Amino acid sequence: MLAILPFVAIAQAPTKTISGNITSNYTFQNDTIYIIDGFIFVKNNATLTIEPGTIVKAIKESRSTLIITMGAKIIADGTKAQPIVLTSNEAAGNRTPGDWGGLIILGRNVINRAADCTTCPGAAIAATLNGNQNAIEGDIDNAIGDGLYGGTLTNDNSGILRFVRVEFAGVVITPGNEINAITLGGVGNGTIMEHIQVTQGNDDAFEWFGGNVNAKYLITHGTIDDDFDSDFGFNGKIQFAVAQRDSFNFDTGNSPTTNSFESDNDATPTFSNPRTSPTFSNVTIVGPAANGPLDDQGSFQNGARIRRNSQLSLFNSIVIGFPTGIFIDGTGCTNAYLGDTLLLKNNIVAGALGRNITTNQTASYNAVVAKFMSQGNDTSNTFAGLLTAPFDYLNPDWTPLSNSTANTGASFSGEEISDAFFTPTAFRGAFGGQNNWTECWTEFDPNNTAYTNTINFGPTATFTTNANELVVTTNNNSAVATTYSWNFGDASALSSEAAPSHTYTTDGTYTITLIASNNCGSDTTTSSVTVQQVGINDIFVNTTSLVPNPTNNFSQLNFNLKTSAQVSVEVLDISGRVLETTKRGQMNAGENSIIINVGQYAAGTYLVRINADNNSKTLRLAVSK
Repeated sequence: MLAILPFVAIAQAPTKTISGNITSNYTFQNDTIYIIDGFIFVKNNATLTIEPGTIVKAIKESRSTLIITMGAKIIADGTKAQPIVLTSNEAAGNRTPGDWGGLIILGRNVINRAADCTTCPGAAIAATLNGNQNAIEGDIDNAIGDGLYGGTLTNDNSGILRFVRVEFAGVVITPGNEINAITLGGVGNGTIMEHIQVTQGNDDAFEWFGGNVNAKYLITHGTIDDDFDSDFGFNGKIQFAVAQRDSFNFDTGNSPTTNSFESDNDATPTFSNPRTSPTFSNVTIVGPAANGPLDDQGSFQNGARIRRNSQLSLFNSIVIGFPTGIFIDGTGCTNAYLGDTLLLKNNIVAGALGRNITTNQTASYNAVVAKFMSQGNDTSNTFAGLLTAPFDYLNPDWTPLSNSTANTGASFSGEEISDAFFTPTAFRGAFGGQNNWTECWTEFDPNNTAYTNTINFGPTATFTTNANELVVTTNNNSAVATTYSWNFGDASALSSEAAPSHTYTTDGTYTITLIASNNCGSDTTTSSVTVQQVGINDIFVNTTSLVPNPTNNFSQLNFNLKTSAQVSVEVLDISGRVLETTKRGQMNAGENSIIINVGQYAAGTYLVRINADNNSKTLRLAVSK
């Protein structure tokens, strides 16, 4: 069951603590900070929706982990202006990799396990399901199979991750048995993954166990172990991804284990189908070499290690600053490369401390290098002159320099890379020209970010108006906007001024729309204004007024006539629809007053129109309750 603890005030936003299972549809709302405590299983085909701008924090002591089980969904659909953040509950300045478990999504897509996991806690459940299942790493599984993944649903849909940040996640249970920052088990290609940043993950940033989910616009920053780890038959497609390594963050195992790409068919290894064969394009891998040769070079290994019969393919990408650039490990992978089922084309590999491309199959080394150099790949001893500021940890800029070889050289010819999923580019790597898709939604210093309220990098649109006969002036109070678009509701040309004035040609009530924008997004607001032209035969003298205003019952309409006139009074709603007409007949010149009864109307804004012969005036009246 879902346990919700009472609200507790932290800074500006209240908090809710969530523990136990989420077994029916539930929404994390962006006016609240959610604290997850322990393993949170979303199950029973429930959908967890997380609103744009929401902050979710995880408690360290209970290894808090958010787990989307088979059949359930997560809809974390943020925006460029309002990303969703899953982070540590530790105070700013005290957050470290491994503060919480991370995000696990378990789907029903195909994995290459030969049979169900007979020793898993949920083995009895697996035996009743279609296809083959396995238990996800991290001691997640239980007797009712909450940690199982795998099946037969090619287009399985586990929801949406879009404009999402995951920070300080990943827990090592035992060596080789970890919870990654984002773990994807058997996730199908009905799932949407776009614009996701993983920062300071304690194990892998992204690990795919089987499945065929696709993804675009991925960032990993300061990962401890691998950035992109693929296993158990994963064959999805990924385009536009960047990994930046921190030379002080690396795995401390008994042997070199820290890679950017690591790919296995399985651990044995076997040639089980489907083979692990993801296709990556337009990836930028930035190794730890920013500080020169490392004291512990052995902890960092390869920009890409393709091993254990994997057939990972890499196109149009950049790998710089690792001890070894690309390592094709083992007979199975080397033969796959030479046989064109593992493809490496049109890449830039530069600045390795050892070799930019290599294999441990000595007899095939020359053939591997020759093939690599014949397929549009470039190598260099230096990464200087390629990217703008790739090693800046707080303000990175991975766009190519103007004369960089990364600006050209990409190709999308060939069966694997000509798929409609891939967006053809001329540039190699994750960025080209001014196309910096990390703007607004990312954070490269989350340890010092307060996280006390809804996240919104976009503007807030707000304005007031003042009408003088047919002329309306605006007072623009919008926040953090840089451009404006005004529509005055009368088919006139739009205005881009900050606070324009506008002249209407005819009397009436109009809706004014303002769109306030900045590079992160836009906000729209509207307001109604009533304008009235004053003719030369205007019968009214001086000011016409309503007192009191606002009112909850009666208001007195005061007016001064030049001459006697036939007078009537109308009450209208804000759209101009007449609600009531009061006929008063002939009234004398001079000061006059009429009592308006609005006690029967709901709270809101109304219009009071006084007609005297062929003249009229309209006043705004606020009714409060």
